[in-house]
Amino acid sequence: MEDDRVVASFPVDHRIDDAELMTHVEDLLSRAKWSYPDLTNIACVVGPGGFTSLRVAVALANAMSHELGVPSVGVHLSDLYGTRIADYVLRNENSEIRNSKSETIWLHSTKKNELFIREVSAPEARCITIDELKTTLKRGMWMGELIPEHRTIVDAAGVTEAPLRPAEDILPAFLQQQMYKRQILQPWYGRGW
Repeated sequence: MEDDRVVASFPVDHRIDDAELMTHVEDLLSRAKWSYPDLTNIACVVGPGGFTSLRVAVALANAMSHELGVPSVGVHLSDLYGTRIADYVLRNENSEIRNSKSETIWLHSTKKNELFIREVSAPEARCITIDELKTTLKRGMWMGELIPEHRTIVDAAGVTEAPLRPAEDILPAFLQQQMYKRQILQPWYGRGW
């Protein structure tokens, strides 16, 4: 991407074999009419995600950053989602209008009986059990990625999925605000591993 727009993208809505990653990177560079020396920064989602998938993605980002001599940044998925929340208001039971952004929680399924949660005021996400989720949920909005079993619990609690802006709309500004530096990125597994 350039400062103000996404030049080329590849939607990932399915599992990608590790051997395909460099092919996709080179295809994106070709579509942007760029080459490797044109890259000035590397950004990588460092978590949460599958154990092996995170290791592969972070290793690729680290290798590219090192070999190209460009700074990198690791991005937590909850921060990206938080930027995608559309501007809107939510009317509560007393007909008061409040900014729903401050009442939106980020949820991400990790196992059948566990998921990650991040409240707006929390400095980082934490792993909780399904039983903890049931006692934590309050009316409001949620964003993130849930398996059907977790979505059923959230829906039953009356928590509504927040409308999100398309990632391509927010990525240029979001990535410009990040702190890039020469570093080795670490995967975020959320369990102290």
